[in-house]
Amino acid sequence: MDKKTKIKSGIIFGIAMALFYIIQGLLTHDNLTTKDIIGTILAGLIGGAVAGLLFGWIISLFANSKFLNKSTRIETGTNEIVVFESGANHFKGVEAVGGKLYLTNKRLVFKSHKLNIQNHELSIPLSNIEKVYRYKTLIANNGLAVQTINHTIEKFVVQLTAEWMEHLTAKNGLQNLAINPSKPTFI
Repeated sequence: MDKKTKIKSGIIFGIAMALFYIIQGLLTHDNLTTKDIIGTILAGLIGGAVAGLLFGWIISLFANSKFLNKSTRIETGTNEIVVFESGANHFKGVEAVGGKLYLTNKRLVFKSHKLNIQNHELSIPLSNIEKVYRYKTLIANNGLAVQTINHTIEKFVVQLTAEWMEHLTAKNGLQNLAINPSKPTFI
């Protein structure tokens, strides 16, 4: 996990926790004075900042752990090399299955880590990819959709979305399929 993603995750979580602490503090006390309100807001902001820092740090530890790297490692075939990889979630039904997405010179591979309910590995030969486009998830524009020649659409949430698009389009003959704005923006 890169530093920018870790910081962004920590900030989003910290803001959410600060709002939760402030609202919870204001709703659970009777007869609030101005001093109580200011104290509740300060405590919420401090608690949110601490929660955000801890969340970013813990997520970084997990993303860079030996467990994750070992459980998501893929086997490559003869003359197959990994071109690009990053952490990703693959949507399998309603579950966003965590793992890693790999691009080799022959295929696109997702392999989940062992802490998911639906552990799996998905492999799509590059010759079977018809379209690649970005889409907006609930929080950010970090969705990557891959449509196969069989019209199956596989959706991922990836780190480094722009780099994924570059690798999948310019370097694999899919130059004109980079972004499809007509697709739904929410998953």
